[in-house]
Amino acid sequence: MIACALGALGASAPRAAPAGAPAPTRSVLEGRPGYVPLVDPESSAVLLGRRPGAPRVRKPFRGGARTLDELGRTIVRQLHHSERDSLFALCVDQQEFADILWREFPQSRPATGLQWQDAWTILYARLRSGCSQALGDHGGEPYEFLRFEPLARPDSVFRYRNFTLHNGLFMVVRNPAGEIERWNWLRSVAERQGRFKIYSTTD
Repeated sequence: MIACALGALGASAPRAAPAGAPAPTRSVLEGRPGYVPLVDPESSAVLLGRRPGAPRVRKPFRGGARTLDELGRTIVRQLHHSERDSLFALCVDQQEFADILWREFPQSRPATGLQWQDAWTILYARLRSGCSQALGDHGGEPYEFLRFEPLARPDSVFRYRNFTLHNGLFMVVRNPAGEIERWNWLRSVAERQGRFKIYSTTD
């Protein structure tokens, strides 16, 4: 299972191994005749949580919103009017993932053997499912967006060279009965050059 495409990719800051902890074994075949260790010159990317040598890219995000709050207001408006395609257009698209995001994640380094298409297939399915579930749960109702609340943890905002991820978000809204609700179907938002788009949802 490709963890990066299941929401773990870029979802948290790296954690250092405990002092004195033994180095992890790379393969159950280590020490056996004919074993050749994996060459991974970018192995430090796993601890850093990003590939430090990733190049800068010029490509902007298309669409999205200018602020997190604008993104929240747009989401509830599109839910109110059950605008499925417009809601999905607020998500990171295939080329934005391939050209901007994927190349900075540790899982993209050559030693893993993974391609962006491997991760995108699962991420795309998750985004479609998450948006559809949000429409099923909240579509057609006039909710009022109030704010985003991040989880109380130090890695809720993680900065890469070309973008920033806002992780572990709750959307705080007021329902038609005047009650406050906290939605967690939207898990992560990607920010680039003043544009904000949905990056990860529950499925």
